[in-house]
Amino acid sequence: MGGHDLTGAVRGQHQREQERPARAHGRHPRSGRKLGSRRSVAGFDRRSFQPRCLVWFRSCRWEQRKQRSPRRSAGAPGLNCLVLGGGGREYAIAWRLANCNSVTTIDAVPGNAGLSLFTRVIDQSPDNVSWLDEHVLASFIDLAIVGTDELVAAGIGDALRRSGISVVGPSKDASKVEWSKSFAKELMAEAGIPTSKSESFADASAAKEALAHWEAPVVVKADGLALGKGVTVARTLEEAAEALATPPANSGRVLLEELLEGEEASLQALVDGEVVVALPPARDHKRAHDGDTGPNTGGMGAFSPTVVLPDDQAQAVAEELIAPIAAALAKRGTPYRGVLYAGLMKTAAGWRVLEYNARFGDPEAEVTLPRIEGDFAKLLFALGEGRLAEYIAAEPIRFSKRHYVDVVLCAENYPGPPKTGMPIVGLDRLPENVLAFHGATKRNATGDVVVGGGRVMHIVASGDSIAEARDRAYAGAERVSFEGKFYRSDIAQQEVAVA
Repeated sequence: MGGHDLTGAVRGQHQREQERPARAHGRHPRSGRKLGSRRSVAGFDRRSFQPRCLVWFRSCRWEQRKQRSPRRSAGAPGLNCLVLGGGGREYAIAWRLANCNSVTTIDAVPGNAGLSLFTRVIDQSPDNVSWLDEHVLASFIDLAIVGTDELVAAGIGDALRRSGISVVGPSKDASKVEWSKSFAKELMAEAGIPTSKSESFADASAAKEALAHWEAPVVVKADGLALGKGVTVARTLEEAAEALATPPANSGRVLLEELLEGEEASLQALVDGEVVVALPPARDHKRAHDGDTGPNTGGMGAFSPTVVLPDDQAQAVAEELIAPIAAALAKRGTPYRGVLYAGLMKTAAGWRVLEYNARFGDPEAEVTLPRIEGDFAKLLFALGEGRLAEYIAAEPIRFSKRHYVDVVLCAENYPGPPKTGMPIVGLDRLPENVLAFHGATKRNATGDVVVGGGRVMHIVASGDSIAEARDRAYAGAERVSFEGKFYRSDIAQQEVAVA
């Protein structure tokens, strides 16, 4: 897939969108094989499946999985993959898997309207552990990727690993580095990671009392998960007090932090114990409106590569700022296996870590996964099996030189409660080298694609330069329409100016 121009596996995927009804089974974008058709163990009937046959079935399942290992000979059966989540990140993961010759099938749970075009979308709760256990066995899943922070924090990776498959997603204990900001700060201090000065409080009232000892500006941060909306940059102490009085900061442990000044970057890495392999750096735009104004969001757009953190420096920065955290977690008896993503700030004094996330970034995945060359599925499979060092030694990771830009189309009122249900049109009119990575989309009763949440669509474009990719992304953003649509007009604008 080296340096591809987005015209591969799902090229033209939306040209027939208006004609295609919703369906439970798609077709493999390379081979045309019907997805969801699985080999079954002789005599197995899901309707009569009983726990007493579980040990026998797991044994058969293990033999089947060994036969489909990516280390097998060419032409042997491929990988059955499971992607958990239904946003733009999960679309990007599934899309990248679909471009791998080693992949036979992809299941997406719960998925979205776009994923139904090239995966088997299953309308099931992805945190239903008993259903997942049965599905993994019955569908011969080889590789599972836990997409969202909520699922990671719920320990879904732990549950899937008990089924004996390759899982990309850390344990619940290791993922605490994301779902508890105070724990992350404690771990950073232990590992000697440079970060901002901070103070943790049991609740908002205690933090409010401590404000008298702080100088503005100050950052107010909810300790737990908040869908990217748990951070407020308060320019005055009055603004900080107001933030502490509103969700999510007023509903549990909270942190006050000094505001760092500099240029941000996102660095994701594959982590297998203490083995760390950097992925392409990116830069995202978190604030809702142009000029980095308005409330924080899950991400309004992104681009890769970046000037602030060039590709050739990614591994060195990962060794400096991610590897010590991996080592600290391993030392505590909670080794990390999955994607660890560091939010970074390049200050006058050097790199500082803002936070860690225990999964692929969103929208970072949309612009970095297309840049990873080689067989992405085999890479993830090796990570999930604890063979990352062995795999990378034989197949060093390579990045495409092409530039990618993602412009996120949002629903009216986002990041507040979004207006939903409006039809989405124009998906069949995207320019060359532009794709729509579905986020919060669903199908209505008549099979039309409609708005299903806040971040509706990621318009992802590639080019030989950041300017070319940006122009293409905005051309695509103009062609896709739905009532109440809005997006930032300045994604990657500063990058074009300095490139």
